[in-house]
Amino acid sequence: VNGTNRLVYGTNRLVTGTNRLITGTNRLVNGTNRLVNGTNRLVYGTNRLVTGTNRLITGTNRLVNGTNRLVSGTNRLVYGTNRLVTGTNRLVTGTNRLVTGTNRLVTGTNS
Repeated sequence: VNGTNRLVYGTNRLVTGTNRLITGTNRLVNGTNRLVNGTNRLVYGTNRLVTGTNRLITGTNRLVNGTNRLVSGTNRLVYGTNRLVTGTNRLVTGTNRLVTGTNRLVTGTNS
């Protein structure tokens, strides 16, 4: 009887330990599932970050291209303005010559 009691006692302890093991395993599974869900959310967030970064890069490239075009256009404007100034100076010189010639003509006609 003593051996049977010890066997029953040991079996009961084995059942209790097995139940604890099952409970612990279930908690481990739940924790692992939460970890997987968190990892999936992290992957989703990382993908959104990559997408946003790519959009930022695209926008920055467009900004650089636009700025380069603005610089080029500004350079062309400066070149055109310089030509306009040169042409205006020539026009002033020509007008002064015309005035001088007209004055000579008037002076010559009056004499």
